[in-house]
Amino acid sequence: SPNPLSMAVPPTDSLPVTTMINMVAAIKLNPTNYLPWRRQITHMAECFDLMGLLDGSTIPPSPSISSEAGVQSVNPAYTAWKMKDRKLLSVLYTSLSEEVASEVIDSSTSRDTWVTLEGVFSSASRQHQLREELLSLRRGSSSVDDYGKKFKLLCDQLNAIGRPVDETDKSHWFLRGLGIQLAGFADTRMAFSPVPCIPRLIAPGQTI
Repeated sequence: SPNPLSMAVPPTDSLPVTTMINMVAAIKLNPTNYLPWRRQITHMAECFDLMGLLDGSTIPPSPSISSEAGVQSVNPAYTAWKMKDRKLLSVLYTSLSEEVASEVIDSSTSRDTWVTLEGVFSSASRQHQLREELLSLRRGSSSVDDYGKKFKLLCDQLNAIGRPVDETDKSHWFLRGLGIQLAGFADTRMAFSPVPCIPRLIAPGQTI
C-alpha cells in the first residue's frame, strides 16, 4: 500500500523568490569569487530551509504513487518538491555570470548545479590547472602592467578555491616571468629580504 505521507498534499509553496534573488544579487559567481558566492548562497538557503535541496539531505519523493487498486498517479509531494527545487534553481541561475552559467547548462536540479560548481571550483584538478598556468605565465610582449593583471587574476582564482599562493612564492614566480629584458631588475629584487610584494614590483617595473 502507498505511504500515506507521500500521498498527502503538501501546503502551498510560498517561497519568496524575489526576496531570495535580492539576497544573492550582491555577488555573481565568476572564476575568482567562489568562496564568498558559496557563503552568500548558503546563507540564503538556510534562511528559507532549503539547504537540504543543495546538500542532498532532502530526498526527492517518488514521482508517482499507486492506489490500492494499483492505479498509478502523480505524487503531489513530488510535484511540490519539484516546484520548490525549480524556484531554487532559478535563484541559483540568476547568481551566475554568463561565463559560469555555461558550466551547468546540463544540470536539471539545484543539487546537480551545486555539485557541478563545487567540482569546477574546488577540485584538486582545478588547483593543479591554475598553478600550472601561473608557473608557466610569461610577460612576453605584454606590458608589465598587463602581465601583472594576468598574474593577479590567476592568484585570485586560486585564493577563491581556498588554495592561496604563498606571498614569497608569488613574488618569485612573478619576477621569473618578467623575461630576459628585465632579468637585471628581477635578479636585484630577488636578492631583497623579504622580496617585495607584487604591487611594489609592478610600478618600478613599468619604468624600465
